Amino acid sequence: MRKVVLRWRINSLQGAKELGKILEICDRIEILAHLGFQDEGIIQLAEVKLKEGKDLNELSNLPSFEVLEIHEENEDGVLLSLLCHHSLVKSAIEVSNLHLQCPYSIDSEKGMELRVTGLTTAMRRFLNLLRLVLPPDKVSVITDRSKHVNGWAEVLTERQQEVIRHAVLRGYYDKNGNSRIKDLAEELGISRSTYGGHLSEAEKAILKKVGSDLE
Repeated sequence: MRKVVLRWRINSLQGAKELGKILEICDRIEILAHLGFQDEGIIQLAEVKLKEGKDLNELSNLPSFEVLEIHEENEDGVLLSLLCHHSLVKSAIEVSNLHLQCPYSIDSEKGMELRVTGLTTAMRRFLNLLRLVLPPDKVSVITDRSKHVNGWAEVLTERQQEVIRHAVLRGYYDKNGNSRIKDLAEELGISRSTYGGHLSEAEKAILKKVGSDLE
């Protein structure tokens, strides 16, 4: 099981046609819950903070969004039900053995962040799909540090564990994988040499542990 945080910067979102349009209409849109699933999309409970001079009709006019019902409105924003059939969200929902966690949001200052949990194969399939739809600027692999029961915490540093998990998740060791260290390093926001160094040291430590266990 893997937990991954995906992040996109503002300039990446602005380059995506429909998400860029959302940022022109909203200061922030936060998805609080998934209320239901239909063939045409996902019904979401959302809180929307509109930009000055904008209204919800403009959001409904976007190809992948439709405002269904307004529940509450105050100075903090509008609480509403929304039908979403954007390919990014539908892909995360439709891939089996994968769970898109709420809440998640698109913010005109902070960008977008998604938290996804799933089996390694499902996560890899989803990330490969994202490369085609909207490549994330950063991919972070999260683990519960309170549950180190396999002994690796005694062998690898936290950074080495993060890098080796990330490399495996992104298919770096797959037979036909085409992931490059340069690209992987950019996703974690570190230099190529730093990523490669952590990866090399992690590989050495893992092989030593395996060799010792086989004696």
